[in-house]
Parts: sequence; structure tokens; C-alpha cells
Amino acid sequence: MFRYWLMALSLLSVFALGGCTVTAEQCDPRNADSGFGTKLGCSTRGVYAERVAQKERLLLDEQKANQLFRAIYASLEQEQREVGLERSGQQRQYAALSQSLNALLAEIKGKAAGNRQIEQQIAALEQQIADLKQQENPSVLQRRHELQKLQEQVAALEADLGLR
Repeated sequence: MFRYWLMALSLLSVFALGGCTVTAEQCDPRNADSGFGTKLGCSTRGVYAERVAQKERLLLDEQKANQLFRAIYASLEQEQREVGLERSGQQRQYAALSQSLNALLAEIKGKAAGNRQIEQQIAALEQQIADLKQQENPSVLQRRHELQKLQEQVAALEADLGLR
């Protein structure tokens, strides 16, 4: 009987020692080929718990990165909305500037009737305005700058006529 106990104890120690020699790679839960001793060793050494903790840390890191990406995406969307609002505001300013410039040119044209030199200058300004409108996709700021230059030329014409 003592012999059986000794044999059982030696087998148990073999399993225990076999369990102590497991590596983290051997303790992959998806490994269906691992034996009872390996699984027992993984469980008793805490390799499974360590693996779960490692996966949880990885998940938390990925969640933090995801939050950062979402914050960046939200920031980019906000900036895009602001740029759109700014652009529409600039387009409204451009339209108002263009309208006032055309009205001023019409007024000068009416008062300069008969003055050939000023009529030629007005025609040249009207052509520049038409060319500016025909440009393909110039930026709003570029158009506004061009219109301001044209407005300065109209103001000079207005001064030449003594309307200012």
C-alpha cells in the first residue's frame, strides 16, 4: 500500500513539476492540443490570469487611442464647419463689395457722359470686373483683393470727376 502511495505521490510530483515548466506561449487558451498537466500548470502559476491582465491592458490602451482619434476627428469636423462659415461670410462680403462697386460705376458712368477718357476708363474697369467673375475658382480672398483694387481705381475716377 505504501508503494501505491509512493507511486501516486511521484506521479503527482511529475505533474506538478511539469506544470511549473510551462511558458506563456504554451498557455494559450486556444491551444486545444495542450494536455491536462500543461493546463494545470498554467492555472496554478497564474499564467492565464497574467494573460487576461495583459489583454485588458492592451484593450485599455486601444480604447485610449480610439478616444484620441475621436477627439481629433471631432476637432477636424469643428474646424471644417468654421472654415465653411468663414468662407460663406467672405462670399457675402465679396458679393456686397461687388454690388457696391457696380453701383458706383453706374453712378460715375451717368455723370461722366460725354467725357471720352473717363468712359474708356470705366469700360476698362467693367472689363476687369467681368474678367474677375469669369476666373475659374479663384479664392474669395483673391477676388476680394482684386475688387478692392478696382474700387480704388473707381475712387480715383470719382475724384477726377470732382464727385468726392
